[in-house]
Amino acid sequence: MVAGFRRTLSLPLAKPTAAPALRRGAGDNRQSLRSTSLPGRSHPVVSHLLDQIRSAPVDRGASPSGIDAIDRLLAAVNDLLRLPQTGEALRRRPAWADRLLDAFLRLADAHGSFRSAVLTLSDLRAEAQAAIRRADPARLASAARSFRRTEKEVTRLAADIKDLARSSPLAPGKWADAAEAEITGILTDAAAVTAAKSVTVFLGIASAAAAEAASMSKDSWKIWPTRKASKAEETVALAAAAEGLEEGIGRVFRSSVNIRVSLLNAITPAL
Repeated sequence: MVAGFRRTLSLPLAKPTAAPALRRGAGDNRQSLRSTSLPGRSHPVVSHLLDQIRSAPVDRGASPSGIDAIDRLLAAVNDLLRLPQTGEALRRRPAWADRLLDAFLRLADAHGSFRSAVLTLSDLRAEAQAAIRRADPARLASAARSFRRTEKEVTRLAADIKDLARSSPLAPGKWADAAEAEITGILTDAAAVTAAKSVTVFLGIASAAAAEAASMSKDSWKIWPTRKASKAEETVALAAAAEGLEEGIGRVFRSSVNIRVSLLNAITPAL
């Protein structure tokens, strides 16, 4: 589970004449003035990202709606990363930038592997149906074994990013600038929520794959003639659902790659 969101800081505009600013000294006052360039919670891009972070988690299982929720969250993260002010904050905090880059690179790699696994499952599903139609138990058993191998691969992908779903608190002493601390916290939480939703979807696909493999008994082909009509309807429904998932997963993969590019661009000084 993702830790409760801790980001409750407000982003007041710096006032040079205010007493706290005078007590901080000239150096800190310049820091405060600089922080006003960072987008606050009222900024449309930040507000949209917060909406995606706070949205209800996807149901247990995999569905186009669950995939779409991840895609919307990643798109909102990418929008924030593309703001020049965010890039400046990233370059001022290289340790945090590296941590964020590592998290989203791992998520991008996981979603790339997940996309390949889902496409493999689609091919195996067609192979299993062909084996049943042709009354070929050996071919069906081979497809079932491949389903189980792919299910284990997807389960491993979920385990590989599970630790990212825990958003660790930031050390307050390291963030004298409230605006930078808040943007840092929002992006950190976004990575954690993306991981949590991804784990749920990955495990949903793995569970479905395991169930399909279990249904591929060596005698499945014997009952095909008696259930031909109902099986045809089930096949059409499964194909439609799989197509929706595959399209959504493709969008998520492209969004994760876009974030990788945006992060690298943000932390790389212009030549």
